[in-house]
Amino acid sequence: MANLADMLKKRVQQLGFEDIKECARQLELPYELFRKVISDGHIPKDKTLLFYADKLGLDSSDLISTAYREKAPETVQHLFERRPMIPKPSASQRLVPVLGQAACGPWLESASGDPEGFEPVDIADPQAFFVVAEGESMVGAHIPPGAHLLVSPSAPVHNGAIVLAGRNHSEYTVKTLHRHGSTTILQPMNPAFQPLVVEAGEPLSLLRITEIRIKV
Repeated sequence: MANLADMLKKRVQQLGFEDIKECARQLELPYELFRKVISDGHIPKDKTLLFYADKLGLDSSDLISTAYREKAPETVQHLFERRPMIPKPSASQRLVPVLGQAACGPWLESASGDPEGFEPVDIADPQAFFVVAEGESMVGAHIPPGAHLLVSPSAPVHNGAIVLAGRNHSEYTVKTLHRHGSTTILQPMNPAFQPLVVEAGEPLSLLRITEIRIKV
C-alpha cells in the first residue's frame, strides 16, 4: 500500500516535472513543506492535503485517508484503506481488474499492485485487464484522460491497432502501432505529440487494446 509521500512523488513524475522543486515552483506550492512531506515523511494538516489535491489533480479523499492511515496505530490502519466497489457481472460476464495507469504521451512507469477496481466484461481472455488512460496524445482515437482501456493479451496485434506498449517491464504507453521493416513506430493520435520510434533489437512488448470505456 502506497504511503502519502509515494503518492505525491508519483504524481509529480506523472505531471512531467524533473524534481520536487520544479513542481513546487510551477504549481505555486510552498517548497519547504512540500519537500518535507515527500522526502521526510511529514504528514501535513487536512487543509494542506486539500490544497495539494487541487493543485496536483488528485482525489482529496485518497490523500486524506492515506495520511490518516499513516498516523493511526498499526492495529487499526486497515480501517482507513479504500476498498474498490466490485460490480456484479451478469451471467455471461466476468470481472476484470483495473491495474493502474498507462500513458497517452511519453512512457509512464507503472508499479504493479492491488487492483484499483473491477469491471464486468464479455470476453473470455483469462489474462484481460483494464488500464486507465493518462494524458491527451490519443484524443484523436476517442481516448480522453481517465478512459478505461481493456487490454486482451490473447488478441492478435496488427498494424493500425491501438496497443499498450511496454519496455523494461515497468514503463508503458498507449499508441497506434505501425511497423515499417524492422522499425516500430508508436503513433499518437494528436498532432501536438511526436511519435515514439523503437528500433530493431530494443525490448518491446505489445498488447492489443480491444475496448475503450469513457468514464463520465
